Amino acid sequence: MKGHSIFLIYSVLVSVWSLLNNSAINSPLLVVTALLYMISFLVPRSITGHYAASIVLLVPFHAVSASDWCLPLYLLHMTNTYRIMPRLKTSVVWNMLLTAALASVSFSYHGLALSSIIQVLFASGSCFTLSLLFGKLIKDMELQKQRLAHEKKHLSTHDPLTGLYNFQEFHLQMETIVEQRKPVVLVLADCKDLKSLNTTNGFQGVNDILKQAAQLLRIMFPESSLISRYGGDEFAIVMESHNTKHTLSTITQLLASEFPKLTGIEINFGIACFPDDGQSKDDLMSAAEHRLYIMKRESWLKREEHMLRSEKLRVVGELASGMAHEIRNPLTTVKGFLQLSRASGYNIEPWYEFIMDEITRMSMLTAEFLQFSKPHVTHYRVQSIHSCINRVISLLEPEAARLGHKIHFIHDHEDIRMLMDQDKMLQLLLNLSKNALEAMKEQGFIDIHLFTQGGMAVIEISDTGQGIPEAELDKIFIPFYTTKDSGTGLGLSICHKIVQDHEGTIEVESFMDRGTKFTITLPAAGMNHEAETGLMEEQATVSV
Repeated sequence: MKGHSIFLIYSVLVSVWSLLNNSAINSPLLVVTALLYMISFLVPRSITGHYAASIVLLVPFHAVSASDWCLPLYLLHMTNTYRIMPRLKTSVVWNMLLTAALASVSFSYHGLALSSIIQVLFASGSCFTLSLLFGKLIKDMELQKQRLAHEKKHLSTHDPLTGLYNFQEFHLQMETIVEQRKPVVLVLADCKDLKSLNTTNGFQGVNDILKQAAQLLRIMFPESSLISRYGGDEFAIVMESHNTKHTLSTITQLLASEFPKLTGIEINFGIACFPDDGQSKDDLMSAAEHRLYIMKRESWLKREEHMLRSEKLRVVGELASGMAHEIRNPLTTVKGFLQLSRASGYNIEPWYEFIMDEITRMSMLTAEFLQFSKPHVTHYRVQSIHSCINRVISLLEPEAARLGHKIHFIHDHEDIRMLMDQDKMLQLLLNLSKNALEAMKEQGFIDIHLFTQGGMAVIEISDTGQGIPEAELDKIFIPFYTTKDSGTGLGLSICHKIVQDHEGTIEVESFMDRGTKFTITLPAAGMNHEAETGLMEEQATVSV
């Protein structure tokens, strides 16, 4: 039911009751005033003054009907006044006039007896008071509605955590800014390693950091046109710029220096300028994201370089510690024999062989250590892996036959070539094959399997020896670690370094009493590499 229908219904009820009760002053005049009053509600609301006309027509309709049944109509009008008129004071003035009109018309047919006066004043006052209460309720509801609408809009356009514009609203406002064709600077900023702080600071701690970062960006860029939380730990800033060079210098200084000082968080950022870097929002975003990516990549490379440098220092420390330990043992032995010789008139003949063995051991140890750690120049050429393996087999066959072992070479007929240092590759294969021979106490087999897989050359060297305990598999490539009674513990470390120098990988799997298999994966040169580069082409590099 529409809002004016209730007025029409009450108008009909008042008219019918007045006619039936013979209280109307003039029946035809009652019909006319009732019709005029009802017609005023049928006038389109777009016509100015239609509501004021209905209020003005209520008074003669009440006077002609001479009925207290008009009281609900006054109450409805007073209540509706608070809804229609925006200012409360104006609504109160209108309602006071209506209350006075109600009292005056009521006195006209009730008379001025004391009881009548009290009744009219009570009815008029009650009507005014109830309308005022209803009006306050309506105003409160309107305010609540407006507040809820504002909160809804705010939640749909702002990030709930930081209070900045969200991703969707940023793009909408960015479109508007670009359409204005004013020179602006767009900054995309990304907090470095913020997600890693979840483990130390906790989820709430990271949220507090994001809030602090958002507040700091507001303070640093008070004249910005737009600040947004662009992603999880990314922010976007848009500023008008009439001096691009000065603006870029200021932004760089604030984000690269001041922001980390105040928050303890380093930040990567990419900057794009309109119209220099693009004529549309998407072009501008692409330019800023590309520069942000470049800065992230440079930062990542620096961090990797730092980690690699730290790892190298750690390895050097472990090598130095291991080397000192390995050299100290033979030196202690030599020292002991020399002290014994002093008591024998410096006659070292009884201990000469022992002293020479210890000195030889130190010489071998230092030679292998220098080979492992000293920078050396390697010459890479495209050569056949088959020939390297065949040469290794020819060198090991006499020793294998003496021990009762057999070597099997399993391969395809296709010749596999790769860019390699042949001497280093021979050393790699010899070390692994010798280890396989030493691992087999009884008669056994060494299988060397060569094949290609996904453009890579794969060499598998397996034996039927006693195997390596699972707990020791992760340690076998550590310098100076060995399970043999003799040896320096650098052999497999050297093998691992040779494979790394050839940009390959080496893996090991072992089963107790069943044997061990080393898998070496190296980049293959391909069948047509000789035609492309020539066999005599060499590449000299320095391996560290």
